[in-house]
Amino acid sequence: MGGFERNSKVAGPTLRANTLSLFDTTAIAVASVAPAYTIAATTFLLVAAVGFGAPAMILISFLPVLCIAMAYYFMNRRDPDCGASYAWLARTMNPYIGWFNGWVQTAASVLFCIAAPALAGTNTLALLESFGWISSKAASSTLLTALIGLAWLIFVSAMVIYGIRLTANFQWIMVGLEYLVVLAFSISGLVRAYAAHPAGSRGFSLSWFSPASVGGIHGLAIGAALGVFFFWGWDTAANLNEEAENSDTSPGIAGILSMFILLVIFLINAASMQSLLPMHTITTQGGNALFFFSQRLAPAPLNYLMLLAILSSTVATTQTTLLPASRVTYSMARDGVLPGFFGKISPRFHTPAQGTFALALVAAIGLMITTLSPTVSGTFSGLIGNIGVLVAFYYGITGLACAWAYRNILFKSATNLILAGILPLLGGIFLFWVLYQVIAQSGIAYSLPIIITFGLGLPLVILARLLSKSDFFHRSTVSYQAE
Repeated sequence: MGGFERNSKVAGPTLRANTLSLFDTTAIAVASVAPAYTIAATTFLLVAAVGFGAPAMILISFLPVLCIAMAYYFMNRRDPDCGASYAWLARTMNPYIGWFNGWVQTAASVLFCIAAPALAGTNTLALLESFGWISSKAASSTLLTALIGLAWLIFVSAMVIYGIRLTANFQWIMVGLEYLVVLAFSISGLVRAYAAHPAGSRGFSLSWFSPASVGGIHGLAIGAALGVFFFWGWDTAANLNEEAENSDTSPGIAGILSMFILLVIFLINAASMQSLLPMHTITTQGGNALFFFSQRLAPAPLNYLMLLAILSSTVATTQTTLLPASRVTYSMARDGVLPGFFGKISPRFHTPAQGTFALALVAAIGLMITTLSPTVSGTFSGLIGNIGVLVAFYYGITGLACAWAYRNILFKSATNLILAGILPLLGGIFLFWVLYQVIAQSGIAYSLPIIITFGLGLPLVILARLLSKSDFFHRSTVSYQAE
């Protein structure tokens, strides 16, 4: 039986160190969350779940995820590894838990890289139809959607393979475009609803930000899963730590900064959309709600800017989701617990080119199957909520791991106790509660991708143990001591 060979951290080509500044990693973290894409793909689901409590749910979800961002900062400060939560859990909790967590994170990323290019294809066709370049029949073609989505996936995968500097420069452009467009339209919506009172609009209300508006335990659990998806992606900064300047501090700071930047745009947009549009309009418009919102504010072709922002956001987040997945699998292969080709660094590009290609290939196959098969597409219709649950798992367990890793020095300072202990612990517990509630309330059919992901992880970690020739599964865990 063949085994997984352990790759040395220093032998052969390595990732290109000291390439990304704090501003680069912050831009990538914000772009990874993809504000325009997230709003377009998730707002109607959040409004359907909690109604006018959508701003409150965004704020509620922000708090535990911010606690996890604190955990990432403290864990990365002690151990800047591009595997991030995978590596930290393996070294501080248990190697098997670490491997399983790496699998869940990679699976969530691949699932997203299946779903996002399909939306990029849809938005590309919608933009072309808006310009009058294609017919409405062509714009609704599932085959064209799949092929254009595939083309976008190939495009961003090539950039990830080519190098981190090109990727960072591309993300600066994408995040600047989408943030400015969404923010400008959102502020305009608030002003118009307040000043002109168009039909279907309502006055801004602070009650929208009250936890009492989310509809009880059921609304809180479903809304929090969607809210976690809203903020998912900032942790990409941690996966780029080996390529960043000040690798022990900058990635963690970038993650925290991006959380506050994102909170601003999400809250303003949520309040603006439900000020201007009736609730039933947001839910019935579905993924088109953000563009419909822009149409109420500006005529064509000015409102096409929103379509362009959504498209650029979707493409950017596909790239920045593939990016951390390629770094996690590289770290796992480097530890000898994944096939060696995931751990090979291109001498020319200084990226894990082979592993990136393999992940992109899996996503491409999944994209074609889910787009072209109505049966499979129906099974994956709740993919955003499912990804939110997977993210809640690996974020939550990282919060628990931080409190555990710092257990011996928590009472050495108030900073350690609160920021490295209490807050990550509370954030982790809340996210595990969300995971349990969503699966319990939604049933097996809705939760099938979650069940499959968790179910496959158990035999795969056993297989990794049997095939591994490294000492990964035999290493003693560590706890952090005072610096």
